[in-house]
Amino acid sequence: MARAGIPDLYLVAGKAAVDLLERIESKVLSAHGLAQLVVDRYGASQALQAPEIRDLIIPALKQDEAENLAAMLGIDVDDPYAAMSRIDFSRTQDQLAVLHSFFNVAYEPPEEIIEKPSAVTETSPYTLFAHQRRASLEVRSKLSGTHSRVLLHMPTGAGKTRTAMTTIADILRGEPDGQVIVWLAHSEELCDQAFDEAAKAWRSIGSRDLTIHRHYGSTRVRDFSEIKDGIVIGGLALMYLDSLKRQGELLELSKHIRLIVMDEAHQAIAPTYSHLINLLQRKPTTGVLGLSATPGRSLKDVDADIALANFFNRQKVTLDVEGYDNPIDYLISEGYLARMDFIDLPFAMRGEITLSDTETQQLADGFDLPSRVLDALADDDARNLLIVNAVAAEVAAGGKVILFAISVHHAALIASVLKLRGVSAAAVTSSTPAERRRQTIQRFKDSDELQVLCNYGVLTTGFDAPRTNVAVIARPTSSVVLYSQMIGRAARGTRAGGSANCRILTVVDRVPGFRSLGEGFEFWNDIWEEDPS
Repeated sequence: MARAGIPDLYLVAGKAAVDLLERIESKVLSAHGLAQLVVDRYGASQALQAPEIRDLIIPALKQDEAENLAAMLGIDVDDPYAAMSRIDFSRTQDQLAVLHSFFNVAYEPPEEIIEKPSAVTETSPYTLFAHQRRASLEVRSKLSGTHSRVLLHMPTGAGKTRTAMTTIADILRGEPDGQVIVWLAHSEELCDQAFDEAAKAWRSIGSRDLTIHRHYGSTRVRDFSEIKDGIVIGGLALMYLDSLKRQGELLELSKHIRLIVMDEAHQAIAPTYSHLINLLQRKPTTGVLGLSATPGRSLKDVDADIALANFFNRQKVTLDVEGYDNPIDYLISEGYLARMDFIDLPFAMRGEITLSDTETQQLADGFDLPSRVLDALADDDARNLLIVNAVAAEVAAGGKVILFAISVHHAALIASVLKLRGVSAAAVTSSTPAERRRQTIQRFKDSDELQVLCNYGVLTTGFDAPRTNVAVIARPTSSVVLYSQMIGRAARGTRAGGSANCRILTVVDRVPGFRSLGEGFEFWNDIWEEDPS
């Protein structure tokens, strides 16, 4: 390289570097010094890869050196200098490797230049869909006042729990430490679901260490008065007993409560539970958030529905999607909910059942059939044969079925008969030991080992098996709440990990006047309209 001469080497070495070295050395650099400066600046391999350096080196080769290099490069011409000057070494890696070999320099491939994008879109591990974000923001707005109460009304499958957990995380992140969230649910399954979701949400979007307490099933909070921060997941019945026996502890806890969440909020006006909520909401800044897919208690007891609306100060956040008559249509069209096909299984019971005047009035008031009638239906061979045949046909067509039975005995009976028919089925009820129930539910959710899960009293809420695509409603009910919850077990859409379509088979009894979840969702809107006075 030194043969290239001082003027050319001066140019590639850089004037600033040369001037600085000359000041330090107090002498003019030699050609060898400049060549060493170039190598130090570029690196030997990178110098050979730089066209401006090669344009100095190759012409400086002696004739025999140039001819030898040309031969190594596979060039047989009279003028090797001109021929080699025309080679684009950046396009011919093999010839670049030969050049390195000739000069006894280890080849260092150039680093790949990764162009930085002008913008990137990142996905959080715990995100909300647009309709959920709008609902969460509106809930937070309505919870910003004093003694605030609001009900979040989202259909089954629309993500109530995830939306609520994000709202909780936003509140805890946006306010000083020392805030307690109390989450109330009526079953162990619902409490487990809430606990797991709270942990998942905070791991993803939390801003500090946070303790989540279990107070349900066999697990207890030792002393509520010691909790100054975090989340308490509490079973409703247990917390109500505590409001009587450990009232002092709960009163101390209430000083730190920022938000009370009532899952399945249609139960909130029961005297026992409203007492508990009122006890916990003693601080003006404590809010109450109710969650429900069906913000009413029954079809016919309008007074109870009005009481529920009043309990939440007639403050309701629902999904309002432009261009859709109701949120169900939107959720189905976007794949959050499955498109539901309702099938009636007509059944005429043999013999005549006579109801007493009291029973007749109870039916008129919205109560379910008397237990003696339900027992007769559960034991009716013809009815059970209708159910078994319908379930077997759904399984044969590829369905994954959850069946809602009339009683514990009925669930076990249907499961046993299905198994004798060669259908993989199991029963889970409130009488099933907890560990066996957990294992059975897990087998149904995670594999094709079980195709039918018959249940009574445990899977209307807090149960998430998105692959379920058939619900068989084999228990008569006049409760829109219960009916909607049962439908929801099979209604997860493709964007929620479920199916595009689901089938709802209803035996004998169905809520009068309702054919779709959309109608059920709209049923209470007039009750929740703000009082113009």
